[in-house]
Amino acid sequence: MTGAGTRARRLARLMDEAGLDVLVATSAENVLYLTGISSVGGQNHPYASRALAVVTRERPDAPYFASSRGDVDQFLDATTALSGVVAYGAFHRVLPEGLELSAREERFKQIGVDAAPAPDALAALVRILTEAGAAGARIGVDENAAPPGFLERLAEALPGSAVRPAAAVLQQVRKVKSEAELHRIAKAAALAEDGIRAALGIAAQGVTEQDMVREFETTVARGGGRSRFTLIKFGRDGVLGQTRPSDRPLRRGESVWFDVGCTYQGYWSDIARTASFGEPSARLSAVYAAMLAGEQAALEAAKPGMTGGELFDRTVEAVRAAGVPHYRRHHVGHGIGAEIYEPVLITPGNADVIEDGTVVNSETPYYEFGLGGVHVEDPFVVTEDGNRLLTTLGRSLIVID
Repeated sequence: MTGAGTRARRLARLMDEAGLDVLVATSAENVLYLTGISSVGGQNHPYASRALAVVTRERPDAPYFASSRGDVDQFLDATTALSGVVAYGAFHRVLPEGLELSAREERFKQIGVDAAPAPDALAALVRILTEAGAAGARIGVDENAAPPGFLERLAEALPGSAVRPAAAVLQQVRKVKSEAELHRIAKAAALAEDGIRAALGIAAQGVTEQDMVREFETTVARGGGRSRFTLIKFGRDGVLGQTRPSDRPLRRGESVWFDVGCTYQGYWSDIARTASFGEPSARLSAVYAAMLAGEQAALEAAKPGMTGGELFDRTVEAVRAAGVPHYRRHHVGHGIGAEIYEPVLITPGNADVIEDGTVVNSETPYYEFGLGGVHVEDPFVVTEDGNRLLTTLGRSLIVID
């Protein structure tokens, strides 16, 4: 686990290993990670309104921020000291003559009103790099959220610079979580757990999937979170878990499958539970016990230095040994943080290494026609001193009387 200083040193080290002088974040998630700013444009208009964060090797703890002029007020939300802010494009705010501004308003006015904006995001980035003395530097750009041709146009605008893709560098930096990040992930998980409890609290004959989804999402919002996906299915419909919630009423003897996620201050949760409305069938109980055995094996086995592929094998083998010998999966977990899927991915043969401070979102889903979805999923942080669950909701098969 890292603090701000440790994170900056890790960022500098990985930039050195990649041979980079500058790192440019283009995705809303990476901008959030580097600055603490949840870009409105980056989330709501990712193809048209782009926020950027830029760090240099010399000052990895003091990013630059660029945003459209309409969204640039968000620089006031930064959780770290910014080296500079550049706005681009057109946006108009009226300042009545003689109005006395607060210190916060005056600080914004200097950047969002007085300073001449760049024409577009690329020009804003060029201005930042020029002011930072990095015009001829080795520049890594998070290519995953960059528009087509962005890297090539940047290289043309800065002759003598070396521009190359660097999304993987940021992914590796983010693999190890700070205490602040762990708090946000745990809080997001707690909100999802509260939503599950609330949805289970209204379970009765006649209640629909739509009713339970509404109860879950209302509870998350009331707690300060944002629902991102709410998959709740009854009985055999769990095998069709990605479909819209139905208005079919819950019947006694059916299972209830939850796979739900929300965000808190930009950080994700992704948890799953299985319940039975009334006494569970022997088949449901047996399959669930095997899924839980797999997740427990992952919780106990994961350690720094283990690869995602090795943890995949341990998890799947545990499920098979516990009573589902035909169990197959393309993955049984993933890292989680500012994105729902982050390194390390728990996939077959994955050579990426779990580190001290990596959060593994372990899961063992099982889908069978006639039975439905059977699933348990939780985040836990891996440390040299042992692993710690970031959830508190019981992981046993839930029985609703």
